[in-house]
Amino acid sequence: MRTLAAASVVGRMPFGMGGVALVIFVHVQTGSFGVAGVVTGFYALAFALAGPLLGRQVDRRGPIPVLAPAAAVCAVAFCAIVAIGNGGAPTVPLTLAAVVAGATVPPISGVVRGIWPALVPRRDLTHAYLLDSILIELVFVVGPLLTGLLSATVSPAAPLFVAAVFVVLGTAWFLLVPAVHAEEPAHPEHHTRAGALASPAIRFVIFLGLPIGASFGALDVALPAFGAAHGSTSLGGLFAAAISLGSMLGALIYGVVGARLGNLRQASLRLAALQPLVIAPLLLAPSSLALVFLALPAGSFAAPLITLRSRAAELTMPPGTGTETFTWALLAVMVGVSASAALAGPLVEAGGWRLGVVFAIAVPVAAFPAIYAGRRLLPTAHLQHM
Repeated sequence: MRTLAAASVVGRMPFGMGGVALVIFVHVQTGSFGVAGVVTGFYALAFALAGPLLGRQVDRRGPIPVLAPAAAVCAVAFCAIVAIGNGGAPTVPLTLAAVVAGATVPPISGVVRGIWPALVPRRDLTHAYLLDSILIELVFVVGPLLTGLLSATVSPAAPLFVAAVFVVLGTAWFLLVPAVHAEEPAHPEHHTRAGALASPAIRFVIFLGLPIGASFGALDVALPAFGAAHGSTSLGGLFAAAISLGSMLGALIYGVVGARLGNLRQASLRLAALQPLVIAPLLLAPSSLALVFLALPAGSFAAPLITLRSRAAELTMPPGTGTETFTWALLAVMVGVSASAALAGPLVEAGGWRLGVVFAIAVPVAAFPAIYAGRRLLPTAHLQHM
């Protein structure tokens, strides 16, 4: 399990570096946060839309035939982004290269979460998903910090080259882990045209990821803009890392006290209602140091919310759709990220970083009535009994 965890972190490092690296690189090349937001938004959108399709292929063919070629293409696309940007090409070719990179990021998270039920007892699955959420957030701590460090000390293009190396070497290591290598394709009788989307509950679980992603997609643009207003765009990597560190701390706290929030349905509703309240204090940040501290509670609900969605997905997914289901559940967040980043870029360009934070607060507030209306699609089992 330790090897699986370590390999998955390395293989998922481009997941934590890609968005921030693109914002920094494109902003330096174009001088526009609006263009940076659009390019990053299309990267995340391609990642979100192609990921479930890759996940379905993993379910049907196994991990190696899908993840290996995807990693190779993704690495080439990251390098192409640098070549196109340095060549002064227009926004469209840059965006197309970002789309290819996003569409071929290997769906390692979906594979990992699909493997957990075979590796741990059912009663321990919530903690396994919390652990995986912490690993993902570790990626989002180390990735942005490394991105900021490389862009400030080497060049704005360096993080994209490093992401290309990580995606190749990390995916190769991940595929050599015995639990991954031994993963067998689903039985053909479980192959359907709709796949995981045949379940109404899974469709609702996917929807739940949109406001989570929208909040953090807006912050992906707003926080580097705060950094630019206070001395350096590269500070955006530090702020993004603080958000992810807050999410890790939230996962640890939830692992101890989460049962007090009630069953899965009750806990999901309560955390969704409170999420905007922990983001709002970012508006009051007077300095970069203050923003770092305020970013910790702002990110604290992300991992618990994603863990609850993973348990709901595991309890309601159709047979033979494990990787696709968990890829949908995780990458639905990226749909919110992509749409929000594309919208927040022009907003930040026009009204400053605070307008981006307001947008990050407004989307989950607007989504809550729909979440409440669909609550009956969520399981009611108590987490410690599942």
